[in-house]
Parts: sequence; C-alpha cells; structure tokens
Amino acid sequence: MSPAERLLIAAMTSGVILATAACGTAAAPSGQASAAPVTVTVNVSHGAVRTPSRRVSVRRGRVVRIVVTSDTAEEFHLHGYDRELELKPGVPGELRFAADEPGVFEAELHGSGARVFELRVG
Repeated sequence: MSPAERLLIAAMTSGVILATAACGTAAAPSGQASAAPVTVTVNVSHGAVRTPSRRVSVRRGRVVRIVVTSDTAEEFHLHGYDRELELKPGVPGELRFAADEPGVFEAELHGSGARVFELRVG
C-alpha cells in the first residue's frame, strides 16, 4: 500500500470516528432538558396552604413539576399556562410542563379561592 493510500485510509477512519462521536453530543442547549425538574410541593390541610415559598422562580425552558395534596376535593389552577388539576382528598396530584412563557403567574385553588404561590419565569 502506498503512503498516499495509507493517508487516505487514516483520514477516512478519523472522519468516521469523529462523525460517530458527534452523534451523541446533540444535547439540549445549556443542558436544561437534562436538568432535574424544579419541584414545587404544596399541601393543603383544613384550608391552610403550605408551600416552601410563596414565590417560585425558574429559568425559562426548565421543566416544572408541581405536586399538590389536599385534604378535601379541590381544583388547582396555574394562570397563564392554563393548567388545571382536579384534586381528590389525600391523593397527590401532579402537573409537569416546560416553563417556556416568561412572566409571573398566579397559582390558586378554585374551590376556596386561596392563593397558593406565584411562578416567576425569566
């Protein structure tokens, strides 16, 4: 085999290796899709709402997971995203979505009208 043929084979092999390696690097921008969801846990007991914070801030594009448990039947609503969750007594309900709209959005309970938290997406 001539030196030119060896060089051509080496170049082709390198190209295949690089192309194969690049296939696995098409991750989501800034690693956001692979990041764990931002979880907000809400407990409602005897009409009192308990959350770790009344304002939750997340970066735009992050996945948000809201888990709500109530001791009575209730409806949870996240304004702006128009997400609703029917709650059964003692059974955790869950919403999961990409926070792709910037702004401040109120979460409330429709039955009691109680304000749960604000979601700030920026």
